[in-house]
Amino acid sequence: MSSNIGADAKVKYQEYLDAGSLEQKIKLLGEFISLVPKHKGTEKIIALNKSRIAKMKRELEDRQRQLKTTQKVISPFSIKKEGIQIIMISAHYTPGVGKTSLLNYLTGAAKEKIGKFTALPEIGIYHFNNIRFQIVEMPSIMKGASEGIGNGKEILSQLRSCDLICLCVDLTRPIEEQMTLLVDELTKAEIRINIPPPPLTVQKTGSNKIQVLYLTGEAKKIGDIEDFTEKVKEIVRENGIRNAIIKILGLISLDDLVDALTPSVVYKQALIIATKGDLPYTEEPFDKLEREYLKTFPKIMGISVQKQNFPKNFGELILKYLKKIRIYTMSSARRIAEKPLIMDEDSTIKDAAIKIHKSFFESFEHAVVIREGARQKRKKVGLDYILKDGDIIEIHTT
Repeated sequence: MSSNIGADAKVKYQEYLDAGSLEQKIKLLGEFISLVPKHKGTEKIIALNKSRIAKMKRELEDRQRQLKTTQKVISPFSIKKEGIQIIMISAHYTPGVGKTSLLNYLTGAAKEKIGKFTALPEIGIYHFNNIRFQIVEMPSIMKGASEGIGNGKEILSQLRSCDLICLCVDLTRPIEEQMTLLVDELTKAEIRINIPPPPLTVQKTGSNKIQVLYLTGEAKKIGDIEDFTEKVKEIVRENGIRNAIIKILGLISLDDLVDALTPSVVYKQALIIATKGDLPYTEEPFDKLEREYLKTFPKIMGISVQKQNFPKNFGELILKYLKKIRIYTMSSARRIAEKPLIMDEDSTIKDAAIKIHKSFFESFEHAVVIREGARQKRKKVGLDYILKDGDIIEIHTT
């Protein structure tokens, strides 16, 4: 170190050398440079140490970037979907409704946690005919969950992307209390249960104000269309839309319109699993559950894990409830895949081709469908051919 930098600068430089953290070294070396007299004889010292500071800053930024990456908080309630995802929820109560016992019965997971409070999701895989069902046990939902009570927002958020919601209800506790809590919180979280999206579309335009079109005979049955139209326009304007075409394709309510104008509203399938059916006096609560909720929940299952009273064809029931079909692919070597494609009912060859890979659709020539029991077992078809459960398809490309 040059002797013409001054005593104060020398002291500061020694502090820099003795410093432990990178942040402290950067700070002290900057202070050292500020103390060095500025003349031709110190130019090199100043430039060299400025370079050192720049290098240390880059190193510090890299460390901080890596730290952010490694410490990135991923919510334990955010669960990557595998196969068909089924999420079990229940109303908060101690003891619980038996979701963990059911999860273990179906998947063998979380055996050591049976009978204990579940603060985080538990996950298991249920296998049925080479189909994977991802069963997720969520912590119980408390009153106010939709406002964030008891991790409620995180739990309800995950429900928005699952395939099926299972409301688990304890038959030994008041039925209405449990169902009211669950249905209320789902509704407040803008999750609509077992209803299709309303038959209407909202298309924003650049002009022509708001037009309301009733395009089907069913839509024209809406009472007092003139008054209804004005209410529709008022609600649409209230949502900040000044120009749009509203196409109504069936009977709707104004609530349906509000939902259609709310992007966060989702429509999910749900069923009820009534637990502890082996205990005394549970027949009457189950009958009440069916009487009061069967219209909203077309599938209500009474079970007892203790007595192993559970549908053996659970996977089949879920596929039918979700209106899913299994399609098997055949390779050019005439080998049929063991794992089926899971498709919606009334899916076409086009849907299957895109699901396999978009290149199969883009270079599609024709397909051969093998259908057991059909008059023509092997049939050459095009993209619009409607598939049925169990079909085997062989796609030919150009």
